[in-house]
Amino acid sequence: MKLPVIFYIYYLIEIVAAIVGGFRYRNLTRPLRILEWLIIISIFGDGVQLALARLGIHNLWMSHFYTLIEIVFVFLMYLSWIKKYQSRLMLTFCLSAFIVFWIVSKFTFEPLSFLDVWTGTIAMILQITFSVLILIDYVKESDINWTKDSRLWIATGIIVYSAGCLIRFTLFSSILQLSKDNIYIVCSIIWILIILSNLLYVRGFLCKK
Repeated sequence: MKLPVIFYIYYLIEIVAAIVGGFRYRNLTRPLRILEWLIIISIFGDGVQLALARLGIHNLWMSHFYTLIEIVFVFLMYLSWIKKYQSRLMLTFCLSAFIVFWIVSKFTFEPLSFLDVWTGTIAMILQITFSVLILIDYVKESDINWTKDSRLWIATGIIVYSAGCLIRFTLFSSILQLSKDNIYIVCSIIWILIILSNLLYVRGFLCKK
């Protein structure tokens, strides 16, 4: 299946984000270093999924494991930013509960042979929720400096990214019923949102420490 140009633009921008993060790595805070490694893992995963698809080999199982890796990385990043004990406790509890739910789902209602619709949807909702909490904490501070504080850019980027993935997970069954052209349109919308999120990550990487 020939992929549209927008997919390759999305993949290129993701690589650019990783390169920018790599050049800035020594100056990055711990949360941004976690994000940098997550982007690298995403690039590798996308490449393997594309290669498997080209060979006609089943690759949906990779989405299951990436969903778990992604939420762990994002929540570890947010733990470094969240200062309130109650919020940190809630985040830790949600992450622990999700990991248990993820493990149980693989042996019951969500096999690796199909897209991880339920765990993927819940993961995106959790990421959006805690990203919003990060932004609320950000705007409450009196000494906000958007050129030095990366939280604005990264949290916004994760919200945009999660919104795009949420479309993919929640509408997956409906998308499969569409014509090839309409599938490309829906996928292009998702890729555009991910492109925007990666550009926001780049801006976050460029913030002064």
